[in-house]
Amino acid sequence: MIEQTRIQWFVMFFLLTAALIACGIGPKETELPRPPGGLIEPNQEASQRVEQNLNQSLQEATGKYEARFRITNEEITSIVANALQQRADIPFSDPQIWFTAGKMYVTGKIEGVGPTSLPALIVAIPKVNDKGQLEIEIEKAKMSNFDFPDSVIESLTQTANETLADLQLDIQITAIEVLEGEMIVAGKRVGK
Repeated sequence: MIEQTRIQWFVMFFLLTAALIACGIGPKETELPRPPGGLIEPNQEASQRVEQNLNQSLQEATGKYEARFRITNEEITSIVANALQQRADIPFSDPQIWFTAGKMYVTGKIEGVGPTSLPALIVAIPKVNDKGQLEIEIEKAKMSNFDFPDSVIESLTQTANETLADLQLDIQITAIEVLEGEMIVAGKRVGK
């Protein structure tokens, strides 16, 4: 009698769970923000354009002259997508990166977490530090439905800024503007 009651409860629980999932009340895939204007298609031409524009800006930033470097949503998404294709050890795919309202948004999929990929989001604010270097402040980071705690966000911000410091060219950044669809960085060469 007790065994039969257990089986009945198990069957009821199973049917209820199946019904909830079928009706969409169970766990859902996370809906992340999307780029304004739709999906950004990475392409080689945009990557090459970034390299050319950066080289030109570096040449213009001589002596007392300030140069401006502009990068668009398409260009930054293309650069990152191409870099990820060359680095199989980084478990991140399908990047979408865009600039809007003073912030940079990064979405994509984190691979290798169980049998599926998980959607991820980072919202960061690009800034100029007191040494004239580019830094970011990560405002929000999440994977699937889970927001990262502040301590993890602080650690991610520190790691990102250390990496950016290592990549700095001999440029002193004087201004950063994050506009709709683009970021503009102005700066001068140091010691030239």
